[in-house]
Amino acid sequence: MKKIVLVLFAATAISAFAANSTVTGYLVDLTCASVDASQPGFGANHTKECLQMAECAKGGYGVLTDDKKVIKFDKASNVKAKQFITQLKKTKDIKVNVTGTVTGEKIAVSKIQLL
Repeated sequence: MKKIVLVLFAATAISAFAANSTVTGYLVDLTCASVDASQPGFGANHTKECLQMAECAKGGYGVLTDDKKVIKFDKASNVKAKQFITQLKKTKDIKVNVTGTVTGEKIAVSKIQLL
């Protein structure tokens, strides 16, 4: 019985931790990021126009962190990203805080906030 309680407690603690993750970085499309993410200044110079190009949007979105890691958005989060991008006034240097549940190298986004 004690083992079951401990397992349930651990699972709950892990779920609670994952739900509160915030990732900071540049909003990028995965098509461009797969080629250019490691280039100096890529995130800051990546444009809203590029994010909205059909080929780039089709590839999905993610966050490029300062350590050059790309955290990919899940399918539902890509829809949220498109809505966010449409409303943006900035044309480049799109640094964001993304809050959601991180699983491996993917995030299920609950909130995108411009910094």
